[in-house]
Amino acid sequence: MKKFSKNIKYDEDAYYMSCPEYIADYIANLLKGYKCAVELCSAIGITACALAKNIEKVYAVEIDSQRIEMAKYNATLYGVNSKIDFIQGDVLNTDLLKSIQAEVAILDPDWSVDKNTPEIHSSSLENTTPNAIELVKKVRKYITNNIVIRVSKNVSAEELKNLGSCHIHNIIYGNKLRFKYAFYLENIKESKEINDDFGEIDYK
Repeated sequence: MKKFSKNIKYDEDAYYMSCPEYIADYIANLLKGYKCAVELCSAIGITACALAKNIEKVYAVEIDSQRIEMAKYNATLYGVNSKIDFIQGDVLNTDLLKSIQAEVAILDPDWSVDKNTPEIHSSSLENTTPNAIELVKKVRKYITNNIVIRVSKNVSAEELKNLGSCHIHNIIYGNKLRFKYAFYLENIKESKEINDDFGEIDYK
């Protein structure tokens, strides 16, 4: 399958780091019981669009104004632009977070260590942009305890569990572990790992 089914707009870094559409749809489907969601660090909007297919209202927050415009275009392609409020701003800004009322938050901080070598990914939640641990703490304080975060494959299960009980989805395609999603939801009482294998995904 192709990474994206539409002729979306993107920049090179966003294309590389964006979650493949089929996987974004899968994650969004797991959250379809919620009525309002926010994606923080939403980039070109692929996950926000997937959420909007399943959830009544979505907020998408991104600091890069050009990516906001790309995301708006992409939301129109997917037919969900009327369900998403795009917000340009810093996801660590307290006033911004306080202004958002959502039942679940999806966090997607950048885990590239160096933009010149995007294939090298952080092995620590503190080495993401923004700091993932700080972001989780702020979201819990100002928005919701229901959090889903996408992280590098190099982040250990132990570090993720330090933030609370979670279900860790190991995302596999092309016979390789690509990245992880950690679900911190109020109904999750015990941690476990789940291997999700999506077969082959054509990046081009």
